[in-house]
Amino acid sequence: MSGNSRAPLSVHEEVALLDLQLQALEIIEEIMSGTDPAEAGARASLSLFVDRNPGQPQRALLLHMLSIRRTNLS
Repeated sequence: MSGNSRAPLSVHEEVALLDLQLQALEIIEEIMSGTDPAEAGARASLSLFVDRNPGQPQRALLLHMLSIRRTNLS
C-alpha cells in the first residue's frame, strides 16, 4: 500500500475541484495575456510554476502568489 493512496472524491468534491481549477485557469490566462513590460517577470514566474505543476493550475497559481508575496516582503 502506497502512502499516496486517497479515498475517491465524491461528485460534489470533484465539481468543487473542477470549479477551482477553472477559476485558477481564468486568472492565469488573464495574467499571461498582459503586455505591460513591468509585469514580464511576474508572467515568467507564473509560467514556470504552471510548467512545474501540470494539471494543477490552482497549485501553480498559489505557489506563484506566495513567491510574489515573499519577493514583495523582502
